[in-house]
Amino acid sequence: MARRRASGVRKIAERSPTYFSRIALCRIAKVSEGQLRLWEEEELLVPARVIEIDGRREPLYTRQALERVRIIRTLAEELEVNLPGIDVILNLLDRLAG
Repeated sequence: MARRRASGVRKIAERSPTYFSRIALCRIAKVSEGQLRLWEEEELLVPARVIEIDGRREPLYTRQALERVRIIRTLAEELEVNLPGIDVILNLLDRLAG
C-alpha cells in the first residue's frame, strides 16, 4: 500500500513544475546575474514565467532552463564558444530534441 502512495506523490511532483528565482538559478548553476541577463538579452534563455513581487518583476525558471544554463556555461567557459556559436549550437540541440 505504501508503494502506491509513493508513486502517486511522484506523479504529482512530475506534473507540477519546479520554478527557480533568478538568484537561486544563478547560485545553483554557478553563474553571475550579469551573465544570466546577457544570455536573456541574446535570447539564449527565456524565463518560464514572470511574476510581480512588491511592484518589481521577478523571472522564474524551470529545471529545463537550469540545464540550458549549464550547457551555455560549459560552451562559453570550457569550450570557449562565442555567443553567436552558442546560439547556433542551442538551436541545433532544440531541433534534435523536438
